[in-house]
Amino acid sequence: MKKITRTFLLAVMCTYAVAVFAQPKTAPAWSAKFKSPINWQRVHSLGYLIVSTNDGLYGVNPGDGKILWENKNYPALSADRFQEVDGTEFVSISFLTDKSSTIPMQAIIEVVGGKVLFDSQKEQIGVLSRHVLPSSGRLLVIGVRPNTLSASLFMYEIASGKQLWANDDLFKADQAGGKGLLGKLQAMGQQLSNLQSLTSEPVELQDQSMIITHPNYVIRLNSGDGKVLWKNSIQPSKRGQVYFSPFKKNVVYIGTEVESETGSGFTTTSSSNNKEPQKFYTNLYYAFDLASGNALWKEPAKENDKLNQVIMHEKGIIICPRSSQKPTINLVDYETGKTMWGNKGKGVKAQGSVVSYITTEKGILITTAFDNAWNNKAEEYYLNLLDPNTGTLKFEKSVKLKGDLVRSEMVPKGLLFITTREVNILDTNTGSLLWGNSIEAGTSLTGEKVRPFPTGSKGDKLYVFSSKEDGLFEIDKTTGIFRKMTSTKVEFGGKELPKAIDVVADGVLLYSDQNVLKFGFDGLLKYSKYYPAPRQPALVRALLMAEAVRAAYIGAAASAYSAAFAQASAQTNDAAGKAMGQELSKGFGQLGQAGFAYSSRALKEFNARYKASQNTPNFVMMMTTQEKKGNQLIQVNKTNGEVASAVDIKNDKEPEYDVDQIFNYIYYRPTAAEIVCYKL
Repeated sequence: MKKITRTFLLAVMCTYAVAVFAQPKTAPAWSAKFKSPINWQRVHSLGYLIVSTNDGLYGVNPGDGKILWENKNYPALSADRFQEVDGTEFVSISFLTDKSSTIPMQAIIEVVGGKVLFDSQKEQIGVLSRHVLPSSGRLLVIGVRPNTLSASLFMYEIASGKQLWANDDLFKADQAGGKGLLGKLQAMGQQLSNLQSLTSEPVELQDQSMIITHPNYVIRLNSGDGKVLWKNSIQPSKRGQVYFSPFKKNVVYIGTEVESETGSGFTTTSSSNNKEPQKFYTNLYYAFDLASGNALWKEPAKENDKLNQVIMHEKGIIICPRSSQKPTINLVDYETGKTMWGNKGKGVKAQGSVVSYITTEKGILITTAFDNAWNNKAEEYYLNLLDPNTGTLKFEKSVKLKGDLVRSEMVPKGLLFITTREVNILDTNTGSLLWGNSIEAGTSLTGEKVRPFPTGSKGDKLYVFSSKEDGLFEIDKTTGIFRKMTSTKVEFGGKELPKAIDVVADGVLLYSDQNVLKFGFDGLLKYSKYYPAPRQPALVRALLMAEAVRAAYIGAAASAYSAAFAQASAQTNDAAGKAMGQELSKGFGQLGQAGFAYSSRALKEFNARYKASQNTPNFVMMMTTQEKKGNQLIQVNKTNGEVASAVDIKNDKEPEYDVDQIFNYIYYRPTAAEIVCYKL
């Protein structure tokens, strides 16, 4: 097979490569055969398998392999034209009607039954953008009708696919302007500028209305019938964001990012090859009365550089622009829109762009990035404490971190932070580090700053492996004291370094691509296993991809679903669906806005998968090779490091397989038109 597919992997397990001796084989659970070659396969977040062949698109039941639906309108669909609609039970397909097309068509399909809820080709609408409205269960499409120069809005009911309304006039050119040819040219120019998608996701309000931001407008619409409640022109912008403050009721704040070829602040670098001019950025902030749309400030608040973090505080709006240099943090007054901090309201210079913050009793602890996260250098992160009462930074000198910040949390002794290179605790009273010497990953060669060195936690204990010390450390989060658990050098076969830690009932496991090792909590070695890797890198590529996707999901899924579940549970009339939505909302973190439109049935299915993901499996998956038997995908028991079962990949040098790590299914393609499922 010629390529390896990407998967949506959701379970709490890691993947590595191994070599095996005799072990039990896993029998196939089912096999699905297709009439033409399979081009790619995907695992939807609800677990359904989507398969593309030369004949069409198919939905497969993961339980028994039966084909749930087929759609032959999309044969040989390119994988980059397929996308899951985040937080929903739907997928979207985009396509061009011909080579000269510039605006794509788009279809939205429900994954369980294959129902086409929206087909822009049938509707004759080119899609600029589409937006799921969670509270109302609707789909907003910004599209273009044939032979027109302005965008239209179309609202659909997700459950039925029925169009509820269309608004063709909202983004048409205003009538005001010059007359004659000049007036027509001005109107055409404005229409062309209106032929754009929204600059932020729509924000639904409780009264069945919504706020949308277009490059040229801020609009409040009735989402039920499409009528405009109010519409305000703004300075043309590239990005937008809608904000509400708990300290100011019935006011909506809009942040925008404006691009120009003159100015100061954040600038792109012009290219000598394409001779593009330099571009400068400013971020503007507007305040509107929510009911009337009246502007509350004489002019928008302005700060140099790009739109970034905004903190709603009782003192005002703390704006933290993004820049490759050292941007200015400022406070915008709720009443006047004036900037308040620094000399003449010019703000406070920070040691880089604010990438995260934690509100504490002592102030707002900010993490800033300087000339790194935005240009892939990723070398300089700083910590400081912002006093919102005085508009000053508490520490005269920001604390510089080694490596890129991975995560942080407040503990009794201060801020415990983990970077790609070190672990330490910041004393928020003094601005100094609690430990004179951090626990370090090692040199830039061994530390590999593109990924964090391994940590694992259980209760109030954090476990860290340091390649610099070749040892495992235990940190007590309560006391702020750490100890080195291991007395002997930790060595992995194949000159590998541990890259993940799993804390289990009887000890701490360390993993690499080809090694698995366990220490007891007393620091004594329980076992160490090394399994040489297959010679073909393609054999392990999908597993490594699975690991990366899983890590991204664990880091983002909580925030991506919490408010969505709360919204879904509030809207559904199904008692079981409402209860599960509320339960799942508690299980995840918090989120401001999320695309989410699950039916009651889908909530039940997601509930089952969510609960399954919380159960850490007692095995890891690895790829290995045996000279006579070929390649195998295996389960390695965490208890003793031995192989529990295996799936033959044989001598397929570049296998097609996907893994659903919630229910532990392996989908392997042994031939061009067949998928075999193994249940571990």
